[in-house]
Amino acid sequence: MGESVISGERAQVSLEFILLVGGVLVGALTIFTLRDSLRNFSQVIADWVEAERNLSIAQVTR
Repeated sequence: MGESVISGERAQVSLEFILLVGGVLVGALTIFTLRDSLRNFSQVIADWVEAERNLSIAQVTR
């Protein structure tokens, strides 16, 4: 009975490790594939923030 519990825990740890490594790999591949899209999205956000800041400055200095 003791050995079946130990082998069951080993199998669970192995499965958790495989799922963790798989999740990390999928996340890394997703970020790697979307890096240009993320870069463009960050540029759009930066442009929007700059436009809003300029609008605020124009309203304050009126």
